[in-house]
Amino acid sequence: MAGKCSAAYCTDEYHGYGCSITEGSCMFFYPDSKKCAEIYGEGPDAEAYCSEESQED
Repeated sequence: MAGKCSAAYCTDEYHGYGCSITEGSCMFFYPDSKKCAEIYGEGPDAEAYCSEESQED
């Protein structure tokens, strides 16, 4: 785990973080799974974030 995301990992490619979900670079300079779920609907927190949105409606 790197940063605030269990899908992120340290690498010497990209900007220092890869993503096991996208199989590329992390979309954030510092990995943040909650922000990833909020913006992209992906990541370890995506299901929890979608559940929170459904309850607000």
